Amino acid sequence: MFVSEHDETPSTGAALLALMTGVYAVNRFAASRTPGHSPTHYRVLGLLKDHGAYRVGDLAAQVHLSQPGMTKTVNLLADLGFVEKTADPSDSRATLVSLTEAGDNALTERTKDVVRTVLPGLGEFSEAERRTLWDAAQLLGRHLDPGPWALTDTASTTEKTEGE
Repeated sequence: MFVSEHDETPSTGAALLALMTGVYAVNRFAASRTPGHSPTHYRVLGLLKDHGAYRVGDLAAQVHLSQPGMTKTVNLLADLGFVEKTADPSDSRATLVSLTEAGDNALTERTKDVVRTVLPGLGEFSEAERRTLWDAAQLLGRHLDPGPWALTDTASTTEKTEGE
């Protein structure tokens, strides 16, 4: 589908579009096979992990939700113990939301669930294909803000993910 019929190197934009289209397809595939998981909840947890505490309004803007919708989401995540709400020291009218250890664990487990769900549907990848996927992830990580989510190339991580 994304393989060029020509031997020409695609532009960066075309390559990124193909990659994003593939990622969206994987997300849709995983979402359809892992009921009960809200992509919005995990987007919020991911933002908090990558960037630290947010005000509710700023979090709503990042996730493209209304402030009342984000307030509802944050309250649910707080009830689950995944986030903590505190008063913003610079503005007592505002609430800061931060990730808890339980929220970090839930995000990690969700990621593993997605991998376990998606792997069987992808078929077997050759060693070269796995290396290409890894290299693409590393390349994007170098060009994006290298948050705490940066990947590490360790055998134990690969074995754990594939063996679970």
